[in-house]
Amino acid sequence: MSIILGTPLLRTKEITKSKHGEPKTSSILLISAAIIMAIILLTYAGMSYTEGMKQHATCRDKIIGFEQRGMYPSPGEFRLALSFCGS
Repeated sequence: MSIILGTPLLRTKEITKSKHGEPKTSSILLISAAIIMAIILLTYAGMSYTEGMKQHATCRDKIIGFEQRGMYPSPGEFRLALSFCGS
């Protein structure tokens, strides 16, 4: 048994296709829409978070102002009032 090492035969009539073609317009549009939606959702979430932080700070400032005016007779009542700002 012998092995012949030589040049492979050229097949001229076969057409080869590449595995990865250029991206289609529909897939580009779909990916672009997904990216835009992600940006919109992240922006909305960030705005909601900062708005909640502003409301918490406003509530806390009001309660601290009331405490400075002597509206809360005990530290326990002051802490209880501050706990309502967190909810």
